Amino acid sequence: MRWAQSFGVAVVLSLLAAGTRADEPAAQDSETVEREAIIEETSVGEAIAETAAPGWHYPKGYASRPLTMNQYMIRGTFLVDVKRAVPGNTSGTATGAPLVSIDLGAAFSVFDNLEVGVNNYRLGSTPPNAGQAMFPIVVAPKGSFGDMPLYVRYSFLRKDYVEMAADFVLLLPSWTNLSATFGLPMRIRVRDVFTIDTGTELVILSNGAGLNVEVPVKAIYNITPAGFIFGDSGFSFQNLARNVTGGSDFDTNLAFPVARNQVFVPLGVGGGYTHVIKNLVMVDVFARFGWNPFVYVNPPSGRNAVPVVDTWVLTVGAIIHTSPILHEGDL
Repeated sequence: MRWAQSFGVAVVLSLLAAGTRADEPAAQDSETVEREAIIEETSVGEAIAETAAPGWHYPKGYASRPLTMNQYMIRGTFLVDVKRAVPGNTSGTATGAPLVSIDLGAAFSVFDNLEVGVNNYRLGSTPPNAGQAMFPIVVAPKGSFGDMPLYVRYSFLRKDYVEMAADFVLLLPSWTNLSATFGLPMRIRVRDVFTIDTGTELVILSNGAGLNVEVPVKAIYNITPAGFIFGDSGFSFQNLARNVTGGSDFDTNLAFPVARNQVFVPLGVGGGYTHVIKNLVMVDVFARFGWNPFVYVNPPSGRNAVPVVDTWVLTVGAIIHTSPILHEGDL
């Protein structure tokens, strides 16, 4: 009966609003409506997408957001990544202790269509890699400092139903190897509450001149204005045409660093909740669990042949957005 209750409340509010407009038409016409809402009705009759806060015209719904933030917004990320698929140095099975890292990253939007950051998280791209961030702290199987991915994203196409951007990511290694990523993320809006992210990423590996080709596919659905769920998959072509067998067993760019010419399908599911604090800070709390890989197209051999049951990856964390008001001196 939830839909009936919601419908009844909506009718009452509409009648009250209509009465108010009838009594004060002149005053209503002169006001500036600061809070925008993107109304989308679901099967249970709930309005989903809305802006983050009055005066902050950035979508609250995860599925409704653009590929780049609004000008002067800052995004911080706090991620705890646990990666089971770490081949042992001398065995053909995963090590007893998984790879665990605490990754703290940040990004800043210079313009509405230009975003820069030091982070392993970018909206609409492949899932974050463990051990990469502005402050990537590796805590297991042994303590270390990870790698720092510096990125620039430029959004060159923004239509009602499709967006495209260009990424350049330079991975500065203190733990593994130098690499560069060129990406073309794409966000397709099926509805305001349902989005499909896809695109292509080319990762150039410096050690042995290897290449990764990633084709991610991710579907996001806002089940409420604040709650969202998602599933991601795609195709991963790793260590292609590498001249020499190289890489670290803990190389965060690769599922199996020593095996070449690997093709597999990852799979992950997750969800989260968005909360706005004092109309100035928006926080997404989320979790993702998946397998990388989930299906082998050509399974590796030898010590890289890790069973799928041991290839799980878990990420929990928070994504923090700050309002542009914080950077405009209006407080």
